[in-house]
Amino acid sequence: MKHQIFYDAQCPLCAREMALLNESRRAHEYLTIPIQGNEDVLAKHGISVEDSLTYLHAIDADGQILRGMPAVRLVHRGLDDWTIVKITHLPIAKQLADWFYPIFARNRNRFPTWLIGKPKCENGMCNVPYHQRKK
Repeated sequence: MKHQIFYDAQCPLCAREMALLNESRRAHEYLTIPIQGNEDVLAKHGISVEDSLTYLHAIDADGQILRGMPAVRLVHRGLDDWTIVKITHLPIAKQLADWFYPIFARNRNRFPTWLIGKPKCENGMCNVPYHQRKK
């Protein structure tokens, strides 16, 4: 079974993280599932839409439901590049990250687009899903 990541597709930061995950070498180990349109899947696992729109949720390959920082750590394990999140399994960093994540998650839509970064472009073409393109 693949790791299932439930994310807010209307959140630029969340969508960017999932794009990076889907571009990674370990993408085949993950299934990224937008919350929007998959409310029935969330309900099947006892996850409310409101909670999933506030905190990242995942179901790991063993079927364990993860919420918040544990879900974020699972996502970042699959990314090719080093990220600060990868050290949050260490005792002090873990406690700080677990404490700070709810504050960050509730304010994630306030981050400016320039801080999030843009999808990679290859051969002069950007691989941006149609619904994310600016008109």
